[in-house]
Amino acid sequence: MKRILLLINAHSPPFSQFAAMLERLVNGASQFTLDVTDDRNVLCDPSDYDAVALYIASGELTRDQEKGITGYVRNGGGLLAVHTANAGLAQYADYIEMIGTEFIGHDPLGDFDVEVDPAFDDILPRMSRSFRVQDECYNMDIKTEAPLRWFQHGIWKLERQPLGYLRDYGKGRVFYTALGHDNRTFVHADFQDQLIKGLRYVCGMTDGSPVRIGLVGYGPLFGMGKHHSEQIAATRGFELGAVCDRDPARLEAAREEQGEEMPMFEDAAEMAESGLIDLAIVIVPHAYHASVAKPLLEAGLHVITEKPFTVKVSEADELIGLARDRGVMISVYHNRHWDPDILSMKEIVDRGDIGEVYSIESALVGYGLPGQAWRSHKPVSGGAMYDWGAHNFEKILQLVPRYDGQGNRINKRATLYGNYMKRVWHSSTNEDYCRAYARFDAGVEAQFMTSSIHASRRPMWTVQGTAGSIVMEGGDGAGTVTMASADGRHRVVEVKPYDRGHNWQGYYKNVADHLLAGMPLEITGEWAKGPIQLIEGCETASRENRLVEVEFDF
Repeated sequence: MKRILLLINAHSPPFSQFAAMLERLVNGASQFTLDVTDDRNVLCDPSDYDAVALYIASGELTRDQEKGITGYVRNGGGLLAVHTANAGLAQYADYIEMIGTEFIGHDPLGDFDVEVDPAFDDILPRMSRSFRVQDECYNMDIKTEAPLRWFQHGIWKLERQPLGYLRDYGKGRVFYTALGHDNRTFVHADFQDQLIKGLRYVCGMTDGSPVRIGLVGYGPLFGMGKHHSEQIAATRGFELGAVCDRDPARLEAAREEQGEEMPMFEDAAEMAESGLIDLAIVIVPHAYHASVAKPLLEAGLHVITEKPFTVKVSEADELIGLARDRGVMISVYHNRHWDPDILSMKEIVDRGDIGEVYSIESALVGYGLPGQAWRSHKPVSGGAMYDWGAHNFEKILQLVPRYDGQGNRINKRATLYGNYMKRVWHSSTNEDYCRAYARFDAGVEAQFMTSSIHASRRPMWTVQGTAGSIVMEGGDGAGTVTMASADGRHRVVEVKPYDRGHNWQGYYKNVADHLLAGMPLEITGEWAKGPIQLIEGCETASRENRLVEVEFDF
């Protein structure tokens, strides 16, 4: 564990908010410990720490404090400097030369795009290439003759403003980002990612060996084999090592797309035993996820299954237990965890715009004969709920609060009911209509409806809170937020399409950070089992006309 010292100006906003965010962030990373102080005397001798983080502005530095921090970094200590760490301190020449720049002004706070130079991917791996923030776009003077390696720029008035750099200072390393005005940036996933990657850099922490990946299934439907290969190619530290498919025609297609030199297998066991891969991605129809994943785990490989995790809770439990016993990762390709709709809704809920969430409804409906080949055949697909139901129940679980105001765990259990019908499309074995309902133990309710016999429109999302509601018609994050007050007044805000998401690369980024840098895994087996518990439990409740109780493992 690396010891980090955070110095702030005061235990009041925005400094206290930054400290609380960074504490949650480093605790979740399980690689650092963090001490927070507003006493600048700690700078006299921070040698007990692996790195110092500065979120300060102006004020005074004694000569001992200035000599202490500059000597510490010069002798090999790490320094993470954020936002105003270069503001109002120009009179301290040694300090400001170590930081490397001086803040000289900014235009009004506003939204702008940030671009990250991919040339730094070996040093600051897997940071998003671009994102949008609401922050101050700094203007800075360079205060050192040493080279500053600029890794990010803000786009402001059609110009690229330098907003982040790395530099060497003696034996030490300095990371500086000009972002971080207030909580609007503090909660931004890309800003937080920069802080963690910056801490790892200044502490001299590097990625592990590259992960070699094998694809099990390269079927023609939905193009998922090619899709995963493209995601692998775009993820630093991941490389495609082999492809497996039982159909020679599909292997030939893989050769055309991946090159003649790519190792090909018709048997997954042979690929697992080849020594060519460390991780296998299971890209087969839903009903076969468990049977294909099991021998791969038994061979000691990390495994990712396509969603849904499995079609039975018992299968999910078996795979989770097997991965735990073998000491390997089991995860599920819930790429839509990073979709614009859920990111937009979470941002609205986290801001407190609609109060406490108490009801979540999601619907994907239409009228027409189901297509999509095996996905409409229940013995293989698992049923109508295992497609979009797996995605949207995973999003619902993100919106259900897990802790109350005192930090106590809530909503760990749910009571389920469902109504699954077959009425019209008898040439398809999937259900025509499914409504799945869950009431969580703290009173929050959620339901998901999917139907191919629903002739009228329904919003994709309706979320009710104690102070307002969210309605979203589609999945782009656009919608309407209605905020209500006790005197009957309402304020309606139109939300624009959400354009700050990681998109689907977010899943691969997180898995790579987990396997190569020891960061927390977002989509654990236990988390991915949650939607399966809801889907299977609601179907059981419908078939047996009774309530079903479940308890979650996450």
